[in-house]
Amino acid sequence: MKLKLLFTYIIFTIFSPNIQAQKIDFKWEKDSINGKLIDKIAMSVPFTIENKTYRFQFDLGADVTLIYDKCFEKTELIKSKEITPNDFAAGHTVFIVKNQNLKIDNFEIKNYDLRGLLNFDQGEVCGVVGSDIFKDKYLTINFSKKEIEVSDKLKNKFIKQIQFVDAKYINNKLHVPITIDDKTYYFLYDSGASIFPMITYKENMKQIIENREIVENFNLKNFNNPLILRAVDINKNIQLGNNNFMVKQLWFTDEDYFGFKQQDIDGIIGNDFFYDKIIVLDFKNKKFGIVNNDI
Repeated sequence: MKLKLLFTYIIFTIFSPNIQAQKIDFKWEKDSINGKLIDKIAMSVPFTIENKTYRFQFDLGADVTLIYDKCFEKTELIKSKEITPNDFAAGHTVFIVKNQNLKIDNFEIKNYDLRGLLNFDQGEVCGVVGSDIFKDKYLTINFSKKEIEVSDKLKNKFIKQIQFVDAKYINNKLHVPITIDDKTYYFLYDSGASIFPMITYKENMKQIIENREIVENFNLKNFNNPLILRAVDINKNIQLGNNNFMVKQLWFTDEDYFGFKQQDIDGIIGNDFFYDKIIVLDFKNKKFGIVNNDI
């Protein structure tokens, strides 16, 4: 398929008995890039609309939830699409289908204005679930159980067991503070970036990238647009709140391909740091948390 935590006790007790958390099961997708099999290339979730279920990428790096119109050519909903010619995403014209009721596994959304990419096809993948759909929600991702839970409130006595950091909230997305060599950067957490621990652009972190040998190049497609990513070995410790992670490689683009400078961020962090953890995205209070593994 082509695509752009540990403690069971905690995940069931984070939420109080009176708080209904809606569960979304996700699936790891795999694919080959440059002849290398990637077991966890992306997260996909079941997306149901008009009583039919499709596979969507779970992509918190996307501002909005999008459908790809080629998947929906024979559906009723696509007949009512309104094209917005001055609105673009990833270089493609955007359309809108208003007042739709949909489900992402057990998470229901009603009267949602659903956007889509015109004349876009990505095989078995029919769209992306973006961060806008979780506005003012708590989103808990348990990577080892492959579960996501959506809630309006967390159980108070368990908030202390989550190590939160203040984040920036821009365009529906959380930008988290990362400290490298005593300097703090802001990286977008992007659940759609499962291949690489960290991505930046050369100019932004040239003091780290310069004079290091490029050890790998990846030729990719991002929404069908060509993309080249390069890696250098850095073997540096990074800090996210009270959590420390060892980063062996830093990936970058030669130019600012993703427009990081315009977004006022230094890059992207993906899922690589969190495969054995539970993370909490607090969209209501603009915080990013990691559940204490010592509990």
